Amino acid sequence: MSEQSSSFLQIAGIHKSFAGVQVLRDINIDVEEGGFLVLVGPSGCGKSTLLNLIAGFEAPSAGDIQLGNRSIMGLHPSRRDIAMVFQSYALYPNMNVEKNIGFGMETRGVPKAIRNEKIAEVAEVLQISQLLKRKPAQLSGGQRQRVAMGRALVRDPRVFLFDEPLSNLDARLRVDMRVEIKKLHERLGATIVYVTHDQIEAMTLATKIAVLDAGQVLQSGTPEQIYNAPANEFVADFMGSPAMNKLKVKLYMEGTNVVVELLQKRIALIEPSRQIQELASAQSSVIMGIRAEDIMLANQDDINRNDTVTLPVTLVEPTGSDTFITTEQGSVTLISRVSNEVKARTGDTVSLSLNLNKLHFFSIDDRKRIA
Repeated sequence: MSEQSSSFLQIAGIHKSFAGVQVLRDINIDVEEGGFLVLVGPSGCGKSTLLNLIAGFEAPSAGDIQLGNRSIMGLHPSRRDIAMVFQSYALYPNMNVEKNIGFGMETRGVPKAIRNEKIAEVAEVLQISQLLKRKPAQLSGGQRQRVAMGRALVRDPRVFLFDEPLSNLDARLRVDMRVEIKKLHERLGATIVYVTHDQIEAMTLATKIAVLDAGQVLQSGTPEQIYNAPANEFVADFMGSPAMNKLKVKLYMEGTNVVVELLQKRIALIEPSRQIQELASAQSSVIMGIRAEDIMLANQDDINRNDTVTLPVTLVEPTGSDTFITTEQGSVTLISRVSNEVKARTGDTVSLSLNLNKLHFFSIDDRKRIA
């Protein structure tokens, strides 16, 4: 593969409407050279539409897209130096793998010797050299996806676009192909924009994630920023499995401490922000969030600690390496992720220790993160 240029992708003020219905609203995202941007969100949020705008298959209603600090608006897709890998593979069934990979080069008049060299190089990278003479019908789903990727790779574009490329694969193949795509990105240093609704794919692959809902970017940042400091309740729910535990609580001041009341127990917070302190002074209600992995089973000696609550178990879900334990009492439901060695059963009563350094707070009014 030739060395990537120093260009970057900038999506600025993009709006898109279809038949008077606005499907994208003021999208602003920058992608650094060699970056891996994942667009994630529920079905119908506008992810694939944005990808089609970058590719040039659709035109925005407003805004600009630049590649290498030059606008690509108005350029035909074939002139954008962008390659797209589709969910459906879009392979020619009458052509073998070699011809499928090289077809685009052939139509552009690339000499046969150069075509053969590039096909061999890409086939080796994707580990499909032994499949070059086979037809698509003779390939597995994972092999077909590699061929579709190979067809994009031989173009050596400035940007790769992936539209839910793994959604047609079974669970095991998805994991295998996810690993291959990550290795490919690290090997080539390619700039990639990748669409998925799978938050695990997003967290695993991305250098940057943009979470979309209803045509808007709710938050963009590194996987760590998105997961550890979600901008609002939607992002907190979407980026995590299981979804973040959320409880409506009231904040109080007890002397100089900020406390929340949970199951008749007052829990003192650790280093609350000034905004949390102000809300506590007004005895305001907020949404408190905590992820399943930040709730641990407490030892008998810890039951009376400030950060520990006791609830009955209503569901136990072994997942292999971990076990999810659902506990409920009244309006309070907490799901904790514990070791598979824990042998809790429905009906047991357990004490849970909350990691007070990992609490999240959201406004009841607009569901945005409280700093």
